[in-house]
Amino acid sequence: MLFMKGNRNFPQCGFSATVVQILSEVLDDYQTFNVLESPEIRAGIKEYAEWPTIPQLYVDGEFVGGCDIIKQMNASGDLHKQLGAEKREVVAPDIVVTDAAQAELKAALADSDPGDKIHVRVDAGFRHDMSVGPQEAGQVATDVNGLVFCFDAGSARRAQGLNIDFRKEGDEMGFKLDNPNAPK
Repeated sequence: MLFMKGNRNFPQCGFSATVVQILSEVLDDYQTFNVLESPEIRAGIKEYAEWPTIPQLYVDGEFVGGCDIIKQMNASGDLHKQLGAEKREVVAPDIVVTDAAQAELKAALADSDPGDKIHVRVDAGFRHDMSVGPQEAGQVATDVNGLVFCFDAGSARRAQGLNIDFRKEGDEMGFKLDNPNAPK
């Protein structure tokens, strides 16, 4: 059971969304409870677990941890063991990055810390997010002309064949990600 803000299909905070993404890659079925609908339960589980934050994961009635602990357990493989799930091999995806996108990303990295990489997240609903930061434990990386793109396990599977472009039309500009795996 995951006590979270929102529900599995509509997380209402970034930490809850992160744990949902991890659990959805490990398990086909698990339950969630939206603590925003019950202030009493929200306060009660914090007291019960002696843990001040949400989300909180429980397995067989025992508190396992919050977002950071779940991320660490997932990276080490301990989460799979705890949940009795087989850990699948993660393969870095092949992606295409247009020249225009490469130029914009290189410019963004020029203003970041040395060693920062481009993180691409593709959630279970095929919503995309890109950010810049150091590579995290458990991530796989794809190099495209010297640009390193990092993916968590679920994003790596969903990003196979991803095309990243940068477009400028009038006053509007931005990255366009076309994913051949997204449902039509």
